[in-house]
Amino acid sequence: MKLSFNLKLSQSLKLTPLLQQSIKLLQASQSELNQLIEDYVNDNIFLELEENIENNLSAQPSFNSSKEISFKNDYSYEVFDSEIKNQTLKEYLIENLSILSFSDRDQIILLILIDSIDDDGYLIEPLEKILEIIPFEPKAEVKELQNILKLIQNCSSPGIGARNLSECLSLQLKIIKGETKLINIADRICNESLNILGNKNYKVLKQNLNCNDEELSEAIKLIKSLNPKPGQVFQRIKPQDFIKPDTKVQKLNNNWEVSLVEDNFSKLKINDNYKEIIDKESDKFDKESKDKLQEAKWLIKNLRDRSITILRVSRAIMKKQNDFLDNGKLLLKPLILKNIAEELDLHESTISRVTSNKFISTPHGIFELKYFFGSAIKNHDGNDHSSKAIIFRIKELIKNENASNPYSDEQLSILLMDEGINIARRTIAKYRIALKILPSNQRKNK
Repeated sequence: MKLSFNLKLSQSLKLTPLLQQSIKLLQASQSELNQLIEDYVNDNIFLELEENIENNLSAQPSFNSSKEISFKNDYSYEVFDSEIKNQTLKEYLIENLSILSFSDRDQIILLILIDSIDDDGYLIEPLEKILEIIPFEPKAEVKELQNILKLIQNCSSPGIGARNLSECLSLQLKIIKGETKLINIADRICNESLNILGNKNYKVLKQNLNCNDEELSEAIKLIKSLNPKPGQVFQRIKPQDFIKPDTKVQKLNNNWEVSLVEDNFSKLKINDNYKEIIDKESDKFDKESKDKLQEAKWLIKNLRDRSITILRVSRAIMKKQNDFLDNGKLLLKPLILKNIAEELDLHESTISRVTSNKFISTPHGIFELKYFFGSAIKNHDGNDHSSKAIIFRIKELIKNENASNPYSDEQLSILLMDEGINIARRTIAKYRIALKILPSNQRKNK
């Protein structure tokens, strides 16, 4: 075997710890950033949160939800009349059913059934399959499961424990008080004709149900007032699940001004006591302690740079969206990352990181910064329209159309062309599908 030496030159990019930390903080959302800061503070004795911020972060807001659904004034549906104590569905069912008396055997069946109910409130496994995992001697029977499932359905929010959509809606209809005939029509639709209703084949529905137009219309309204996912009301609410804007834009002295939402930016500082000790007795501290102090200084600098970058990018975007700020979504200007990157002398990847999961509060709502970027469509005079503005216009046209004679994609294309927007029918269809809007023949009220 022959040994030899080879000299090879190559280039590679290595990110310094400071740069790695900067990128990590820049691309983090507000909730992710708070968690990162908490981790850094717990791991580094030289870091501490400013007092007022620490108090804000530690305060846990309480969330209550009550829901009451009414159908005209002829029906009452006070299913969620009591306050929900931020419980999961499983916690609610166990607490609600614990007032009943169960044998040991029934308790096990109850808990297994509750575990088989998903977050939407549906029993996801057939009873026959659930039987296979119940470790009983003598073996449990379907009838036992049916009896306890019926208890769950009757002693909880209507629709919970249903095995399909038809049963879910039917369970809710049973507790509604009102005109019996209409409730019976609605119940028959839910149990026999949901597919026909989904296809809007009203003629067949009237024939099957032996009802007139007004009765059918009222029954459909009643069905639409029901909740197809009754378990969703028990989704545990977490403060971090709510969108908090990083920046806001307000009109001051006839000018649109962008500023940071200070409450959302956790402010860190160096713990003066530890810093004073290490400054005075530097020789008594090892390299690891000094590295921790340096890391703390880097973190504070990177957080400050992150805030500045988010603010600069937000200002650059809003500077190009004055028409949107004054008049709304229809006047959105098309933007690409390159526009902002060149203006701020930053890399496009930096703009991408800054605009992802960062939000700005505007007079027209809270938007992700990335929302303002998109493709452009030219109009007749050569100016560009934002694709998002066109999508919004399509949505508005369909919202205000005549329900008995809805616009086809071709008609929408002509209407937009009259407004100076040159857009093909197939592009209209693509945008309509993105909006999850049915074609005209399925939107038509017969």
